[in-house]
Amino acid sequence: MTDSLLKERLQEFIECEARSCSMDFGCITPEYVYRMWGGSVAIDEIATGLTELRKNGYTLCGTTDSRN
Repeated sequence: MTDSLLKERLQEFIECEARSCSMDFGCITPEYVYRMWGGSVAIDEIATGLTELRKNGYTLCGTTDSRN
């Protein structure tokens, strides 16, 4: 899976989780995503993707802030 595809999939997952419950982005761990995706993506790839999203200012609303 490419990095951009993984990030898009993670963003979609996070937004779905936010709509379905009151989960904070900080509570979504690589282990949680790994389990929810049935182990279809390596946990280290998920961890890297989540780190990149956070580093780029991704929020639950899908927007980024201007910290670059």
